[in-house]
Amino acid sequence: MQFYFVLAALALFAGQALGLSVDGGSVGNVSAIEVIDIPAGQLKMDCQTACAPAFSAIQSCDVSDDNCLCKNETVVAVRDCQQCMYSELIKKNEKMPDPRAGSTPVLSAYSAACLASVNVTIPPQAIALTVPADWDGPNGMSMGLPAAVLTVITTALIGVGGIWIVCSM
Repeated sequence: MQFYFVLAALALFAGQALGLSVDGGSVGNVSAIEVIDIPAGQLKMDCQTACAPAFSAIQSCDVSDDNCLCKNETVVAVRDCQQCMYSELIKKNEKMPDPRAGSTPVLSAYSAACLASVNVTIPPQAIALTVPADWDGPNGMSMGLPAAVLTVITTALIGVGGIWIVCSM
């Protein structure tokens, strides 16, 4: 029984030494560096240069220095990294390979962790991800002119044929 108590106490203190703990959604609680450190893949390679400042900013902070992790420069660097991943996912029309990749909820959890840990309120616009300027939205897929003409002709023939059948009964 005493062993479990000591083990629980060590786990509690070890959690305090890790510093800022962010709710990573289905991944669970993650550290500040794990917010942007997604598993290796094409998305990680595409955003390597955009995420380098965020990695540097987080690594320059002491692990338990939540004030440093919640500084405006660090938060902006993390947001820029997430923005790159978000834009790449939209550009390639891919699903998120990891729940932390290009994720607004993870940025909101980062902000909440800063508020809970060191009472730093991060403005919503500082963590907001924006849709790329060249995104044409969900309406981007449309029918070409030949397909539209064929559809109208087919629909007209079916309609006229249906009326003819009803009238000839």
